[in-house]
Amino acid sequence: MSNEPDVCVIGAGAGGAVAAWGLVLKGAKVLLLETGPRFTVEDYATHAPDWETTPSAFRAVSEAPGQKSYTSVRGNQLDPDFEHLTSQSPTMFARKSKRGRRPFIYAHAKGVGGSTLHYQGEAHRFPPHSFRMQSERGVAADWPLTYEELAPYYERIEQVLGVAGDPHNPFKSPRAPYPYPAHPLSAGSQRIAQGAGKLGWQALPNPVAIIPSPRGDRQACHYCNGCERGCMVGAKGSVDVTVLPEAERTGRLTIVTGFQAASLEHGSDGQITAVVGHDEAGTQQRYSARAFVLAAGAIETPRLLLNSAGGAHPKGVGNAHDQVGRYLMEHLFVNRRYMFDEPLETYGGLPIESRVWDFNGASGDTGTAAGFVLGSSCGIFQGPVGYALEGIEGFGAEHRAAMRKHFGAGIELFATVEQLPRAENRVVLGKREDSFGMPFAHIETNLDRTDLDVLAASWERLGELAEATGLTNSVGQITAYDTSNSAHVGGTCRMGADPLSSVVDAFGAVHDAPNLVIADASVLVTQGAGDSPSLTIQALALRAAEALNERVQRGEG
Repeated sequence: MSNEPDVCVIGAGAGGAVAAWGLVLKGAKVLLLETGPRFTVEDYATHAPDWETTPSAFRAVSEAPGQKSYTSVRGNQLDPDFEHLTSQSPTMFARKSKRGRRPFIYAHAKGVGGSTLHYQGEAHRFPPHSFRMQSERGVAADWPLTYEELAPYYERIEQVLGVAGDPHNPFKSPRAPYPYPAHPLSAGSQRIAQGAGKLGWQALPNPVAIIPSPRGDRQACHYCNGCERGCMVGAKGSVDVTVLPEAERTGRLTIVTGFQAASLEHGSDGQITAVVGHDEAGTQQRYSARAFVLAAGAIETPRLLLNSAGGAHPKGVGNAHDQVGRYLMEHLFVNRRYMFDEPLETYGGLPIESRVWDFNGASGDTGTAAGFVLGSSCGIFQGPVGYALEGIEGFGAEHRAAMRKHFGAGIELFATVEQLPRAENRVVLGKREDSFGMPFAHIETNLDRTDLDVLAASWERLGELAEATGLTNSVGQITAYDTSNSAHVGGTCRMGADPLSSVVDAFGAVHDAPNLVIADASVLVTQGAGDSPSLTIQALALRAAEALNERVQRGEG
C-alpha cells in the first residue's frame, strides 16, 4: 500500500484544519503541512507577568526575521474631506501623513491553528443578502452559491466549535438554537446596549465560539478577556483544540510543521502533482498526493499560485485570465476610544460581547453602498500599560492619580466596515525574495470614495452611540482612513461560475486545475457586510473538502 496521502492540505488555519478534519472523517488519508510551529498554552503571552508588553507568540513567529513574506507601500493621498477620521490619541500627536495612507499591515498568525489562535471567537454567519450583492444592490458580485446552500455547513461548524449565541437575531435568517446560550453581558456592555436602545438600535449578543461550561478537555471561559493572546483553558474554539484532535484520533491525519511551500508542480494536463518547499533546516522537501487543498490565507495563497508559473500554467496556477491576486478586500475599521464616568471593570468579560447589526443592510437600504456592524470592546484597555500608552496623559503623581481614577473605565466603540471588491486592489509577486529565493507577496491596496463614505458614516454612528451612552470623555481613535491594519483579508482567489472573472468554482476547485481546492479567505466574493469571516471560511472549507473527497473516491482527483 502506498504511503502517499489521498490529499495534501497546505495551511493549518481555520480553513485548512477544517478541510483536513472533513476529509479524514470521510475516510481519506491526509497530510497537513504548516509553516509555523505547534503551540502549547505555555507559549502564550497570557502566562507572562508582564503579559501586556510580551509580544504575542503568534505575531512573534509571523514577523520574526526571515519569516515576513510580504511588502507594501504607502497608499493613496489622504482626502482632506475626511480629516476627522485621522488616527490620534492623547499621548501622541495625531498620526497625520502627507505622504499617504500607511503601508498595509497583515495581522496574521503562523502556526497550527492559524489566525484562530488569536481571533476573538466571533462566529458569524454572513447575511443572505451579502451573497447577492450585485443582483440585489447593484454593487460587487454575486456568489455562485446561496446562503441556504451554505447553512447546513454553518450548523455543523457551530456544533463542533461549541458556539454560544442567541438565535433570535432579527438581522439574521431564522435558525435553530446554538449549542450554548449567549454569554451574559458585562456592566460596560449593558451600558452600551442601553445607549443603543435610546437610538432605536439593538445591541444584540455576539455569537462566539467560546464555551460557557466545560466540554470534554476544554474548560469553561473564565472571562479574562485574553483571547487574542491565546486561550489558556481551551474555552475558545480555535481549530487546534476542536477539529484537529478529533481528526488525529482517526489515525488518518499526519501534521508536519516548519514547512514553507514554494511552488506547486503540475502535469501537462494542469493537474497538481506535488508541492515543493523547504523545512526549517532549509532542506528542500517535496510532497505528492492525489489531490491538494491550499489554505495558506489570502496573501500567501495567491503568492504560491503565482510562483508556480510554467508548463500548463504559464501565468501561474489558476491565473489563465489574470484573476489570481485580484479583488483583495482588507479589513476596514473605525475605533473610537472613551472613558466611562466610573470604573466598570471593562477589562473583564468577553472581548466583543455584543454587536449592533442595524447598518449591515439586512433590513434594506442604509444609505451607504456597503454595510457595517458596530460593537464595543475593552481593546487596548486590558491592563495598566494600555491606559498609560493610549488613554491617560501626564506623568508623575498627577498621572498616577488619573490612572487610579480611570482604570477599568476604558472602552472602545468600533465599526467593522465592508470593503467592496475592486480589481485594482491586489496581491502580486514583488521584487524582494525570501531566504529561499521565493518572491515576496506585494500588496497594492487603496481606498476609494465609497470606502471613505462608509467609514465616515460608521464614525458618525459611533459618535451617536457614545453620546446616547453618556460617553463624553473621548481619548482618541484609530481608523482605516490612514492606518491599514488588517486581520480579515479576503478575495484574492474568489469563487465564481465564470473562469474569466474568478479563480475557483462554487466548491473551491481551481477552474484549470480541479484537483486543487482553495479553502481560505481568498475565495470570499464579499465580506458579509461587516461580519467576521472565520465561520464562513470554515463552512466553505467543509463543503469543499467533502466534494473533493467524492471526486477522489471516484478517481477524479
